[in-house]
Amino acid sequence: KMFSQTTICRFEALQLSFKNMCKLKPLLQRWLNEAETSENPQDMYKIERVFVDSRKRKRRTSLEGAVRSALESYFIKCPKPNTQEITHISDDLGLERDV
Repeated sequence: KMFSQTTICRFEALQLSFKNMCKLKPLLQRWLNEAETSENPQDMYKIERVFVDSRKRKRRTSLEGAVRSALESYFIKCPKPNTQEITHISDDLGLERDV
């Protein structure tokens, strides 16, 4: 798992929340273990690349005008749809449920 730039900056500034520290600990422990057992400093670069390459972000959603208008009209009718209503809306518009 990779962490946001904000988390990294807060780590460097020693301003992380306890929850974020707990999330970071396994990753840092793994990195530290690798660093201590590595005989070649170049190996650490390879390990860091694995961490960076493991982060895959979902593409930003862009909606067509008609779909956006339809979603806005659904929102006006029901600002807080339940799971079943969301599924129905996504089926009607031909969208993935978690857009």
